[in-house]
Amino acid sequence: MTEARELPDNYRPATSDDVPEGRACGNCIFFNEENLDAEGRAFCERWDEYVEGGQYCNAWEPVENDEQRQVNLKPPAYMRAAARQGLKYYEEGLAGDGLRPQTVREARAMAEGNVTADKWVRIAAWIARHMPDLDSPAANPDNEKYPSPGVVAHLLWGSGPSKRAAQRAMGFAERVVAKLEEENRTLVSVEAKDMAKIETRTNATEFEVREGEDGTGMTFTGYAAVFDSPSQPLPFTERIERGAFARSLAARNEIKMLWNHESGSILGSTRAGTLRLEEDSYGLRVTADLPETQLGRDTAYLLKRADVQSMSFGFSVPKGGDEWVSPTERVLKSVRLFEVSIVGAPAYEATTGTTMVRGLDTIAQRALVDSDALADAMLKIESGADLTDEEVGIISKVVEELSPKTEVVEEETEETPVEDSVSPDMLALKKKKLEQLLKNI
Repeated sequence: MTEARELPDNYRPATSDDVPEGRACGNCIFFNEENLDAEGRAFCERWDEYVEGGQYCNAWEPVENDEQRQVNLKPPAYMRAAARQGLKYYEEGLAGDGLRPQTVREARAMAEGNVTADKWVRIAAWIARHMPDLDSPAANPDNEKYPSPGVVAHLLWGSGPSKRAAQRAMGFAERVVAKLEEENRTLVSVEAKDMAKIETRTNATEFEVREGEDGTGMTFTGYAAVFDSPSQPLPFTERIERGAFARSLAARNEIKMLWNHESGSILGSTRAGTLRLEEDSYGLRVTADLPETQLGRDTAYLLKRADVQSMSFGFSVPKGGDEWVSPTERVLKSVRLFEVSIVGAPAYEATTGTTMVRGLDTIAQRALVDSDALADAMLKIESGADLTDEEVGIISKVVEELSPKTEVVEEETEETPVEDSVSPDMLALKKKKLEQLLKNI
Protein backbone atom coordinates (compact mmCIF):
# COMPACT_ATOMS: atom_id res chain seq x y z
CA MET A 1 0.00 0.00 0.00
CA THR A 2 1.03 3.60 -0.61
CA GLU A 3 2.57 5.25 2.44
CA ALA A 4 0.56 8.06 4.01
CA ARG A 5 1.78 11.53 3.07
CA GLU A 6 1.96 14.44 5.49
CA LEU A 7 0.82 17.95 4.65
CA PRO A 8 3.73 20.10 3.44
CA ASP A 9 5.37 22.77 5.55
CA ASN A 10 3.95 25.42 3.21
CA TYR A 11 0.35 24.48 4.14
CA ARG A 12 -0.96 27.79 5.53
CA PRO A 13 -4.01 30.11 5.59
CA ALA A 14 -5.09 31.32 2.16
CA THR A 15 -5.18 34.86 3.59
CA SER A 16 -1.39 34.88 4.03
CA ASP A 17 0.40 37.75 2.28
CA ASP A 18 2.40 35.45 0.02
CA VAL A 19 -0.64 33.52 -1.30
CA PRO A 20 -1.87 34.73 -4.73
CA GLU A 21 -5.32 36.26 -4.61
CA GLY A 22 -8.17 33.88 -5.33
CA ARG A 23 -6.30 30.67 -4.46
CA ALA A 24 -7.38 28.38 -1.63
CA CYS A 25 -7.87 24.68 -0.96
CA GLY A 26 -11.58 25.18 -1.56
CA ASN A 27 -11.04 25.91 -5.28
CA CYS A 28 -8.18 23.45 -5.84
CA ILE A 29 -8.61 20.46 -8.14
CA PHE A 30 -7.51 18.10 -5.33
CA PHE A 31 -10.21 19.35 -2.89
CA ASN A 32 -12.81 16.54 -2.68
CA GLU A 33 -16.00 17.85 -1.05
CA GLU A 34 -17.64 14.47 -1.55
CA ASN A 35 -15.45 13.12 1.27
CA LEU A 36 -15.75 15.00 4.57
CA ASP A 37 -14.51 14.08 8.03
CA ALA A 38 -16.37 14.56 11.33
CA GLU A 39 -15.10 18.15 11.55
CA GLY A 40 -16.40 19.04 8.09
CA ARG A 41 -12.98 19.16 6.44
CA ALA A 42 -12.72 17.91 2.85
CA PHE A 43 -10.28 15.26 1.67
CA CYS A 44 -7.20 16.46 -0.24
CA GLU A 45 -6.37 13.89 -2.94
CA ARG A 46 -2.90 15.37 -3.36
CA TRP A 47 -1.77 14.71 0.21
CA ASP A 48 -4.34 12.09 1.36
CA GLU A 49 -5.28 14.30 4.32
CA TYR A 50 -8.37 16.27 5.37
CA VAL A 51 -7.93 20.03 4.93
CA GLU A 52 -9.78 23.28 5.52
CA GLY A 53 -11.19 25.08 2.48
CA GLY A 54 -9.61 28.34 3.65
CA GLN A 55 -6.09 26.93 3.70
CA TYR A 56 -3.52 26.81 0.86
CA CYS A 57 -0.33 24.97 -0.17
CA ASN A 58 2.10 25.35 -3.06
CA ALA A 59 0.73 22.24 -4.79
CA TRP A 60 -2.48 24.15 -5.60
CA GLU A 61 -3.90 23.56 -9.08
CA PRO A 62 -7.00 25.16 -10.58
CA VAL A 63 -10.14 23.15 -11.19
CA GLU A 64 -10.14 22.12 -14.84
CA ASN A 65 -12.70 24.02 -16.90
CA ASP A 66 -12.28 22.39 -20.26
CA GLU A 67 -14.83 23.63 -22.76
CA GLN A 68 -15.95 20.06 -23.32
CA ARG A 69 -15.15 17.31 -20.78
CA GLN A 70 -15.69 18.42 -17.20
CA VAL A 71 -16.56 15.23 -15.34
CA ASN A 72 -13.65 13.97 -13.26
CA LEU A 73 -13.56 10.18 -13.54
CA LYS A 74 -10.81 9.75 -10.96
CA PRO A 75 -11.98 7.69 -7.96
CA PRO A 76 -11.72 9.28 -4.50
CA ALA A 77 -8.96 8.19 -2.16
CA TYR A 78 -11.22 5.93 -0.07
CA MET A 79 -12.19 3.91 -3.16
CA ARG A 80 -8.56 3.64 -4.25
CA ALA A 81 -7.65 2.44 -0.76
CA ALA A 82 -10.46 -0.13 -0.85
CA ALA A 83 -9.19 -1.47 -4.18
CA ARG A 84 -5.64 -1.74 -2.82
CA GLN A 85 -6.88 -3.67 0.23
CA GLY A 86 -8.98 -5.94 -1.96
CA LEU A 87 -5.96 -6.72 -4.14
CA LYS A 88 -3.95 -7.54 -1.04
CA TYR A 89 -6.61 -10.04 0.10
CA TYR A 90 -6.79 -11.41 -3.45
CA GLU A 91 -3.05 -12.06 -3.48
CA GLU A 92 -3.43 -13.87 -0.16
CA GLY A 93 -5.97 -16.22 -1.78
CA LEU A 94 -9.02 -14.92 0.11
CA ALA A 95 -11.17 -13.93 -2.88
CA GLY A 96 -12.96 -17.25 -3.44
CA ASP A 97 -13.45 -19.09 -6.71
CA GLY A 98 -16.00 -16.95 -8.53
CA LEU A 99 -13.84 -13.87 -9.12
CA ARG A 100 -13.50 -12.74 -12.74
CA PRO A 101 -10.08 -11.70 -14.13
CA GLN A 102 -11.69 -8.48 -15.40
CA THR A 103 -12.58 -7.49 -11.83
CA VAL A 104 -8.95 -7.84 -10.77
CA ARG A 105 -7.69 -5.85 -13.78
CA GLU A 106 -10.16 -3.05 -13.10
CA ALA A 107 -9.27 -3.05 -9.39
CA ARG A 108 -5.60 -2.56 -10.26
CA ALA A 109 -6.57 0.35 -12.50
CA MET A 110 -8.75 1.85 -9.75
CA ALA A 111 -5.92 1.57 -7.22
CA GLU A 112 -3.85 3.70 -9.62
CA GLY A 113 -6.65 6.26 -9.97
CA ASN A 114 -8.13 5.11 -13.30
CA VAL A 115 -11.82 4.26 -13.72
CA THR A 116 -13.61 4.34 -17.07
CA ALA A 117 -17.06 5.85 -17.52
CA ASP A 118 -18.39 2.38 -18.29
CA LYS A 119 -17.02 1.09 -14.98
CA TRP A 120 -18.66 3.93 -13.05
CA VAL A 121 -22.02 2.93 -14.54
CA ARG A 122 -21.49 -0.67 -13.43
CA ILE A 123 -20.21 0.15 -9.92
CA ALA A 124 -23.47 1.52 -8.51
CA ALA A 125 -25.54 -1.37 -9.90
CA TRP A 126 -23.06 -3.98 -8.64
CA ILE A 127 -22.93 -2.58 -5.10
CA ALA A 128 -26.72 -2.40 -4.87
CA ARG A 129 -27.04 -6.00 -6.07
CA HIS A 130 -24.38 -7.37 -3.72
CA MET A 131 -25.18 -5.34 -0.59
CA PRO A 132 -26.61 -8.48 1.15
CA ASP A 133 -23.13 -10.07 0.95
CA LEU A 134 -22.10 -7.76 3.78
CA ASP A 135 -24.68 -9.36 6.11
CA SER A 136 -22.91 -12.72 6.22
CA PRO A 137 -21.22 -13.73 9.51
CA ALA A 138 -17.78 -13.79 7.85
CA ALA A 139 -18.28 -10.13 6.85
CA ASN A 140 -17.91 -9.20 10.52
CA PRO A 141 -14.29 -8.26 11.40
CA ASP A 142 -14.65 -10.16 14.68
CA ASN A 143 -15.35 -13.42 12.86
CA GLU A 144 -12.40 -15.80 12.55
CA LYS A 145 -13.23 -16.36 8.86
CA TYR A 146 -13.07 -12.64 8.04
CA PRO A 147 -12.80 -11.39 5.34
CA SER A 148 -15.46 -13.28 3.42
CA PRO A 149 -15.16 -13.53 -0.39
CA GLY A 150 -18.05 -11.06 -0.53
CA VAL A 151 -16.07 -8.48 1.45
CA VAL A 152 -13.06 -8.96 -0.81
CA ALA A 153 -15.26 -8.48 -3.89
CA HIS A 154 -16.74 -5.27 -2.44
CA LEU A 155 -13.24 -3.94 -1.82
CA LEU A 156 -12.11 -4.80 -5.34
CA TRP A 157 -15.07 -2.81 -6.68
CA GLY A 158 -14.00 0.20 -4.61
CA SER A 159 -16.93 -0.34 -2.22
CA GLY A 160 -16.01 -1.15 1.38
CA PRO A 161 -16.10 -3.76 4.13
CA SER A 162 -19.25 -2.33 5.72
CA LYS A 163 -22.68 -1.26 4.49
CA ARG A 164 -21.94 2.34 5.41
CA ALA A 165 -18.78 2.34 3.28
CA ALA A 166 -20.60 0.55 0.46
CA GLN A 167 -23.42 3.09 0.47
CA ARG A 168 -20.91 5.93 0.38
CA ALA A 169 -19.16 4.44 -2.68
CA MET A 170 -22.48 3.69 -4.37
CA GLY A 171 -23.65 7.27 -3.81
CA PHE A 172 -20.43 8.64 -5.26
CA ALA A 173 -20.77 6.40 -8.33
CA GLU A 174 -24.38 7.47 -8.85
CA ARG A 175 -23.34 11.15 -8.77
CA VAL A 176 -20.58 10.53 -11.33
CA VAL A 177 -23.05 8.76 -13.63
CA ALA A 178 -25.56 11.60 -13.28
CA LYS A 179 -22.86 14.11 -14.25
CA LEU A 180 -21.85 11.96 -17.23
CA GLU A 181 -25.44 11.79 -18.46
CA GLU A 182 -25.83 15.55 -18.17
CA GLU A 183 -22.51 16.10 -19.88
CA ASN A 184 -23.48 13.85 -22.78
CA ARG A 185 -26.57 15.96 -23.40
CA THR A 186 -24.56 19.20 -23.53
CA LEU A 187 -21.70 17.71 -25.57
CA VAL A 188 -23.96 16.94 -28.51
CA SER A 189 -24.33 20.59 -29.52
CA VAL A 190 -20.66 21.43 -28.83
CA GLU A 191 -19.33 18.50 -30.85
CA ALA A 192 -21.73 19.24 -33.70
CA LYS A 193 -20.10 22.66 -34.08
CA ASP A 194 -16.58 21.27 -33.88
CA MET A 195 -17.28 18.51 -36.38
CA ALA A 196 -17.69 21.14 -39.09
CA LYS A 197 -14.03 22.12 -38.57
CA ILE A 198 -12.53 18.62 -38.34
CA GLU A 199 -9.34 17.85 -40.25
CA THR A 200 -7.75 14.44 -40.72
CA ARG A 201 -4.11 13.38 -41.07
CA THR A 202 -2.77 9.95 -41.94
CA ASN A 203 0.63 8.35 -41.41
CA ALA A 204 2.00 4.97 -42.40
CA THR A 205 3.06 3.26 -39.22
CA GLU A 206 3.93 -0.04 -37.60
CA PHE A 207 1.23 -2.11 -35.91
CA GLU A 208 1.11 -4.95 -33.46
CA VAL A 209 -1.95 -7.14 -33.00
CA ARG A 210 -1.64 -9.90 -30.47
CA GLU A 211 -3.85 -12.24 -28.51
CA GLY A 212 -5.38 -10.67 -25.42
CA GLU A 213 -3.95 -11.33 -21.96
CA ASP A 214 -6.95 -13.45 -20.97
CA GLY A 215 -6.64 -15.60 -24.11
CA THR A 216 -9.59 -13.99 -25.88
CA GLY A 217 -9.75 -11.26 -28.49
CA MET A 218 -6.84 -9.28 -29.91
CA THR A 219 -4.94 -6.26 -28.63
CA PHE A 220 -3.84 -3.65 -31.16
CA THR A 221 -0.91 -1.27 -30.76
CA GLY A 222 0.24 1.42 -33.18
CA TYR A 223 0.85 5.15 -33.65
CA ALA A 224 -1.83 7.46 -35.00
CA ALA A 225 0.62 10.36 -35.17
CA VAL A 226 4.38 10.81 -35.09
CA PHE A 227 6.03 13.88 -33.60
CA ASP A 228 8.35 16.15 -35.60
CA SER A 229 7.90 14.18 -38.82
CA PRO A 230 7.17 16.33 -41.91
CA SER A 231 4.05 15.36 -43.80
CA GLN A 232 3.74 14.94 -47.52
CA PRO A 233 2.63 18.17 -49.25
CA LEU A 234 -0.98 18.95 -48.29
CA PRO A 235 -0.07 21.20 -50.35
CA PHE A 236 1.72 22.72 -47.33
CA THR A 237 4.12 20.73 -45.13
CA GLU A 238 3.04 20.05 -41.58
CA ARG A 239 4.72 18.86 -38.37
CA ILE A 240 3.15 17.78 -35.08
CA GLU A 241 4.84 19.21 -32.02
CA ARG A 242 5.47 17.05 -28.95
CA GLY A 243 2.65 17.53 -26.48
CA ALA A 244 0.11 18.51 -29.12
CA PHE A 245 -2.43 15.99 -27.80
CA ALA A 246 -1.76 16.54 -24.07
CA ARG A 247 -4.69 18.84 -23.32
CA SER A 248 -7.14 16.78 -25.34
CA LEU A 249 -6.13 13.56 -23.58
CA ALA A 250 -6.28 15.21 -20.14
CA ALA A 251 -9.82 16.42 -20.88
CA ARG A 252 -11.05 12.77 -21.01
CA ASN A 253 -13.19 13.42 -24.08
CA GLU A 254 -14.89 10.42 -25.64
CA ILE A 255 -12.58 9.25 -28.43
CA LYS A 256 -13.22 6.24 -30.66
CA MET A 257 -11.05 4.11 -32.91
CA LEU A 258 -12.78 3.68 -36.25
CA TRP A 259 -12.33 1.92 -39.51
CA ASN A 260 -11.52 4.51 -42.19
CA HIS A 261 -13.18 7.39 -40.26
CA GLU A 262 -16.61 5.73 -40.55
CA SER A 263 -18.56 6.62 -37.41
CA GLY A 264 -20.56 3.40 -37.52
CA SER A 265 -17.47 1.15 -37.79
CA ILE A 266 -16.21 1.23 -34.19
CA LEU A 267 -13.14 -0.74 -33.13
CA GLY A 268 -12.75 0.70 -29.62
CA SER A 269 -13.57 3.67 -27.39
CA THR A 270 -11.95 5.45 -24.45
CA ARG A 271 -15.19 5.62 -22.51
CA ALA A 272 -15.58 1.83 -22.57
CA GLY A 273 -11.90 1.39 -21.72
CA THR A 274 -11.29 -0.58 -24.93
CA LEU A 275 -9.16 2.23 -26.41
CA ARG A 276 -6.16 3.68 -24.57
CA LEU A 277 -4.23 6.70 -25.83
CA GLU A 278 -0.98 8.19 -24.59
CA GLU A 279 1.76 10.49 -25.76
CA ASP A 280 5.30 9.14 -25.59
CA SER A 281 8.56 10.44 -27.02
CA TYR A 282 7.68 9.02 -30.45
CA GLY A 283 4.09 10.12 -30.97
CA LEU A 284 0.46 9.35 -30.14
CA ARG A 285 0.46 5.70 -29.09
CA VAL A 286 -2.78 3.79 -29.57
CA THR A 287 -3.68 0.57 -27.75
CA ALA A 288 -7.08 -1.04 -28.35
CA ASP A 289 -8.85 -4.28 -27.54
CA LEU A 290 -10.23 -5.22 -30.94
CA PRO A 291 -13.84 -6.45 -30.76
CA GLU A 292 -14.82 -10.05 -31.41
CA THR A 293 -16.98 -8.88 -34.31
CA GLN A 294 -16.83 -9.35 -38.04
CA LEU A 295 -15.24 -5.91 -38.37
CA GLY A 296 -12.61 -6.71 -35.73
CA ARG A 297 -11.70 -10.01 -37.38
CA ASP A 298 -11.67 -8.46 -40.87
CA THR A 299 -9.39 -5.68 -39.64
CA ALA A 300 -6.90 -8.18 -38.21
CA TYR A 301 -6.98 -10.19 -41.45
CA LEU A 302 -6.28 -7.13 -43.62
CA LEU A 303 -3.40 -6.13 -41.38
CA LYS A 304 -1.95 -9.61 -41.65
CA ARG A 305 -2.04 -9.42 -45.45
CA ALA A 306 -0.41 -5.97 -45.26
CA ASP A 307 -3.29 -4.54 -47.31
CA VAL A 308 -3.55 -1.73 -44.75
CA GLN A 309 -0.51 0.00 -43.29
CA SER A 310 -1.66 3.35 -41.98
CA MET A 311 -3.37 5.14 -39.12
CA SER A 312 -5.13 8.48 -39.14
CA PHE A 313 -6.61 10.88 -36.63
CA GLY A 314 -9.48 13.35 -36.81
CA PHE A 315 -8.98 16.69 -35.06
CA SER A 316 -9.74 20.37 -34.92
CA VAL A 317 -7.38 23.19 -34.00
CA PRO A 318 -8.39 25.51 -31.14
CA LYS A 319 -7.42 29.16 -31.23
CA GLY A 320 -3.64 29.44 -30.94
CA GLY A 321 -3.20 25.72 -31.51
CA ASP A 322 -1.11 26.03 -34.66
CA GLU A 323 1.69 28.22 -36.01
CA TRP A 324 2.65 29.01 -39.60
CA VAL A 325 6.44 29.26 -39.48
CA SER A 326 6.45 29.99 -43.21
CA PRO A 327 3.81 30.30 -45.97
CA THR A 328 4.27 26.58 -46.71
CA GLU A 329 5.02 25.11 -43.27
CA ARG A 330 2.56 24.62 -40.44
CA VAL A 331 3.26 23.36 -36.90
CA LEU A 332 0.44 21.79 -34.86
CA LYS A 333 1.08 22.79 -31.25
CA SER A 334 -2.25 21.81 -29.63
CA VAL A 335 -5.18 19.96 -31.19
CA ARG A 336 -8.56 18.70 -30.07
CA LEU A 337 -8.67 14.97 -30.85
CA PHE A 338 -11.97 13.34 -31.89
CA GLU A 339 -11.05 9.91 -33.26
CA VAL A 340 -8.28 7.68 -34.55
CA SER A 341 -8.70 5.36 -37.51
CA ILE A 342 -7.05 2.51 -39.37
CA VAL A 343 -6.90 3.67 -43.00
CA GLY A 344 -4.96 3.46 -46.27
CA ALA A 345 -2.60 6.04 -47.83
CA PRO A 346 -0.04 7.88 -45.63
CA ALA A 347 0.23 11.64 -45.17
CA TYR A 348 3.43 11.42 -43.09
CA GLU A 349 6.03 9.74 -45.30
CA ALA A 350 9.03 9.56 -42.96
CA THR A 351 7.52 6.86 -40.79
CA THR A 352 6.47 4.46 -43.52
CA GLY A 353 6.75 0.93 -42.19
CA THR A 354 5.37 -2.53 -42.64
CA THR A 355 2.17 -3.80 -41.10
CA MET A 356 1.10 -7.32 -40.22
CA VAL A 357 -0.80 -9.24 -37.60
CA ARG A 358 1.89 -11.15 -35.82
CA GLY A 359 1.56 -14.42 -33.98
CA LEU A 360 4.08 -13.07 -31.49
CA ASP A 361 2.85 -15.08 -28.55
CA THR A 362 3.15 -18.27 -30.59
CA ILE A 363 6.66 -17.74 -31.94
CA ALA A 364 7.90 -16.29 -28.64
CA GLN A 365 6.76 -19.43 -26.88
CA ARG A 366 8.44 -21.64 -29.48
CA ALA A 367 11.70 -19.68 -29.27
CA LEU A 368 11.55 -19.41 -25.45
CA VAL A 369 11.65 -15.59 -25.40
CA ASP A 370 9.35 -13.01 -23.83
CA SER A 371 6.56 -11.99 -26.25
CA ASP A 372 6.38 -8.40 -24.97
CA ALA A 373 10.14 -7.96 -25.33
CA LEU A 374 9.96 -9.37 -28.87
CA ALA A 375 7.09 -7.00 -29.76
CA ASP A 376 9.01 -4.00 -28.42
CA ALA A 377 12.08 -4.98 -30.43
CA MET A 378 10.02 -5.33 -33.63
CA LEU A 379 8.44 -1.91 -33.11
CA LYS A 380 11.87 -0.36 -32.63
CA ILE A 381 13.19 -1.94 -35.84
CA GLU A 382 10.25 -0.67 -37.86
CA SER A 383 10.43 2.84 -36.42
CA GLY A 384 14.19 3.07 -36.92
CA ALA A 385 15.00 3.29 -33.21
CA ASP A 386 18.20 1.82 -31.74
CA LEU A 387 18.00 -1.62 -30.17
CA THR A 388 19.66 -2.64 -26.96
CA ASP A 389 22.07 -5.58 -26.96
CA GLU A 390 19.39 -7.65 -25.23
CA GLU A 391 16.82 -6.85 -27.95
CA VAL A 392 19.31 -7.71 -30.69
CA GLY A 393 19.86 -11.01 -28.92
CA ILE A 394 16.12 -11.71 -28.80
CA ILE A 395 15.69 -11.11 -32.55
CA SER A 396 18.72 -13.25 -33.35
CA LYS A 397 17.53 -16.08 -31.10
CA VAL A 398 14.06 -16.18 -32.66
CA VAL A 399 15.47 -16.28 -36.19
CA GLU A 400 18.04 -18.92 -35.30
CA GLU A 401 15.63 -21.11 -33.34
CA LEU A 402 12.77 -21.08 -35.87
CA SER A 403 14.56 -20.88 -39.22
CA PRO A 404 14.69 -24.17 -41.17
CA LYS A 405 17.97 -25.93 -40.35
CA THR A 406 20.26 -27.34 -43.04
CA GLU A 407 23.70 -28.88 -42.86
CA VAL A 408 25.20 -25.95 -44.75
CA VAL A 409 23.67 -23.45 -42.38
CA GLU A 410 24.89 -25.41 -39.37
CA GLU A 411 28.46 -25.51 -40.72
CA GLU A 412 28.41 -21.79 -41.45
CA THR A 413 27.05 -21.12 -37.99
CA GLU A 414 29.87 -23.09 -36.38
CA GLU A 415 32.54 -21.32 -38.41
CA THR A 416 31.11 -17.82 -38.05
CA PRO A 417 32.27 -16.02 -34.90
CA VAL A 418 29.72 -14.27 -32.73
CA GLU A 419 29.78 -10.55 -33.42
CA ASP A 420 29.75 -7.99 -30.64
CA SER A 421 27.34 -5.84 -32.61
CA VAL A 422 24.94 -6.29 -35.51
CA SER A 423 25.14 -4.07 -38.59
CA PRO A 424 21.98 -2.38 -39.93
CA ASP A 425 22.08 -4.62 -43.02
CA MET A 426 22.31 -7.77 -40.90
CA LEU A 427 19.50 -6.53 -38.67
CA ALA A 428 17.33 -5.83 -41.71
CA LEU A 429 18.01 -9.35 -42.98
CA LYS A 430 17.03 -10.84 -39.63
CA LYS A 431 13.87 -8.74 -39.65
CA LYS A 432 12.92 -10.06 -43.09
CA LYS A 433 13.49 -13.62 -41.94
CA LEU A 434 11.39 -12.99 -38.85
CA GLU A 435 8.55 -11.48 -40.89
CA GLN A 436 8.54 -14.53 -43.13
CA LEU A 437 8.38 -16.79 -40.09
CA LEU A 438 5.48 -14.75 -38.72
CA LYS A 439 3.54 -15.07 -41.98
CA ASN A 440 3.82 -18.83 -41.72
CA ILE A 441 2.41 -19.01 -38.18
